[in-house]
Amino acid sequence: MTRSLRLGLSVDERLQVVREKKRLGVLCAIAVIALLIATLWPFNPFPPNRISWLPDANGIRFGGPGLVVSKAALKAEGTGPRKSCSLELLLRPASTEGAHIVLSFYTADNPGQFWVGQWTDGLLVTHEIVHEQNKIKRMKFDVDHAFQEGQLLLLTIASGPSGTIVYLNDREAQVFSSFTISQSELSGQIVMGTSPVDYQPWSGEVHGLAIYSKKLTAAEVSRHYAKWIGGLDQVDLVGAIARYDFQERAGNEIRNAVASGTSLEIPEYFGIPHKALLTSPVKEFEANWRYVIDVLLNIAGFIPLGFVLCVYLSLVRTPRNAILFAALAGGILSFVVEVLQAYIPQRVSGTTDIIANTLGTVLGAVLTRPRMVRRILERTKLITTSGNLETPIPHKTESRCVVKSVHR
Repeated sequence: MTRSLRLGLSVDERLQVVREKKRLGVLCAIAVIALLIATLWPFNPFPPNRISWLPDANGIRFGGPGLVVSKAALKAEGTGPRKSCSLELLLRPASTEGAHIVLSFYTADNPGQFWVGQWTDGLLVTHEIVHEQNKIKRMKFDVDHAFQEGQLLLLTIASGPSGTIVYLNDREAQVFSSFTISQSELSGQIVMGTSPVDYQPWSGEVHGLAIYSKKLTAAEVSRHYAKWIGGLDQVDLVGAIARYDFQERAGNEIRNAVASGTSLEIPEYFGIPHKALLTSPVKEFEANWRYVIDVLLNIAGFIPLGFVLCVYLSLVRTPRNAILFAALAGGILSFVVEVLQAYIPQRVSGTTDIIANTLGTVLGAVLTRPRMVRRILERTKLITTSGNLETPIPHKTESRCVVKSVHR
């Protein structure tokens, strides 16, 4: 038996309840659709991998979100950390705006072990070192004005026990004596064009990539620069772990000039290779205003849904049950959205949003019960108590009955 029948409503009143339910049902559907559009756009889990071969030179162009990955993990030579290694990257950035990841080396134990990024026109290099008890320490260095839009650049990072030197073309740009890179950090799966765990696509051209098990000297850097720019005859492979010259100019494979090294692959579709599913709130937390604003927006976005759902459910449920079921529906919807976001490259899948969305739904539902809001505010001492809100105001007929009983 429905609530309208239990209350003994007339036929007209029942029809009015049915019409209200239909209107509120439409509003609920609109609220859900609006949230799905806002959280899942552009609805494409398999976007094309926007990489093309250069028609008149060795190299590939990242003309949008693009991805290149190694077919297998690149292995460091020998055993142990080995504190000497070098990295060469011949590239041409298409823009000097925003923050992007150009190259990274991924391992499951340490996803952020080594990244080469572009921050506007600056070079940003980061690595994460895992200490005892699995504590991670992140270190970074940056070189201002390293990139110029549309200009070809040979970036060389040479590291040894005494520190790391960054060369731009054949010129020494900066020395970082307290920053060292080990061979183990330049091993694992190679990921080019974006972060292996997040959406940070880079646009531009890559003409070459090489990794060495030694710290290149200034003379070697100058000689390598002349060969990269002037031609690839008599390439120096001494100490090379991997070298990709991008000579294929077609297909989806980029071969390694070092016979024992792994090749690179251009996937058909773009995606984040190791994107997390429902990242924990602890890992997502950041002590900055951007994080706070994001949480507040996720709360505010679900308040209208909670309000409309609670009003709709109040027609067939008690007020408390309406709030409970509205909160449950908002939480389930948020959970489904976050799971789906794990398969959309541009989105992030995390449990912080589920908590914030559910809280927003609860707030929206509670707003439909003004007396409950006031009671909460009174109990939290935010407002002072002014009368008993639960005491109904007697009707005139009830007053007369009381008077008659007194005179009797």
